[in-house]
Amino acid sequence: MATLWQRITGRVEETRAVQPTIPSRAATYATPELALSLTAVYRAVQIIATPISKMNLRTFRYATGMEMQVENPILVNKPSLLESRRDFLFQTVVALGLEGNAFWLKNRGRDGQVNNLTLLPGNAVSIQYVNSNDITQGVVYYYMGVKYTQDQMEHLKIFSRAGFLRGLSPIETCNRDIASALDLRDYAANWFSAAGVPTGILTTNQMLNPADAEAVTATWHNKQQNRQVAVLGNGFDYKAISLSPRDALFTDIQEQAVRQIARLFGIPSRLLLTSVPGSSDTYTNVQDENQVFYRHTLMAYTDAITDALSNCLPRGNRVEFDFEHLFKADVAARYDYYKTGIDSGFLTVEEVRIKEGLNG
Repeated sequence: MATLWQRITGRVEETRAVQPTIPSRAATYATPELALSLTAVYRAVQIIATPISKMNLRTFRYATGMEMQVENPILVNKPSLLESRRDFLFQTVVALGLEGNAFWLKNRGRDGQVNNLTLLPGNAVSIQYVNSNDITQGVVYYYMGVKYTQDQMEHLKIFSRAGFLRGLSPIETCNRDIASALDLRDYAANWFSAAGVPTGILTTNQMLNPADAEAVTATWHNKQQNRQVAVLGNGFDYKAISLSPRDALFTDIQEQAVRQIARLFGIPSRLLLTSVPGSSDTYTNVQDENQVFYRHTLMAYTDAITDALSNCLPRGNRVEFDFEHLFKADVAARYDYYKTGIDSGFLTVEEVRIKEGLNG
């Protein structure tokens, strides 16, 4: 190391050590499968898919200038011959939530009507314009080397843009947010084993050569591993490097990541067992929050499903989900409503029994 005088006079050219650099690493890319390994993403998708898969469907037919409810066709009650309606709808919602797209392959009977739907893996389906880049001519689909027309394939999207063949996936569109949550999760999980932070520091006021330093370190490690009494002498002092459990798990930052995922999927934070600072969970707030969740999150999925199912039925028929059981108030409020309806004449006792599932 050059002296101050040598630096000023320039008589000795100083050679500095090369500055250490942080080794580069590949950026994390969050695939749907990798994103699903986050507990918040797994739970968010499940929270969306579960109520939709359990909701009842109703069919309406337009004829002679009016629309009336009719009995559900077999396809509506059981879209897939190989799976229950619950599983078929659940898997469709999962595909929409993770990939932004769902593909139903239609099978038709002898009468030309759709009698079975098969949910295809989205990453195995490719889409092309009929004529290159001409959006006015429609598209064709390819699955396992077979070409399908729009009449044979029903393509569901929850977020579509003009000129984009596929719907936008929340995972792909907001990939950096999911990747950050994955990095944080992995960093916190590896903090004690691979973070490169020593458990403590041994210091001394004595001069040590490299061999003595290594010998002292080895002895100290052996004492720690065998949980033996450690005796410090010759000016040695030990300072442990530790974090509180909250700091070691990066609780506050991980809570922020959960709220970010809740925002991405449109899930009330409390359903992911977290909360927005300053918010309160009163009965009225929870009810209002549920209403917003149903209208602005679930309906994005239910509308895509009912539109696709309606396309599979003969012209003039449409399908819709029955949201009534999701909006059910408490027992006292419902009974007051029924009493008012019966007294006013727009409800009958039989209709009330049907709504309450007591018509068996």
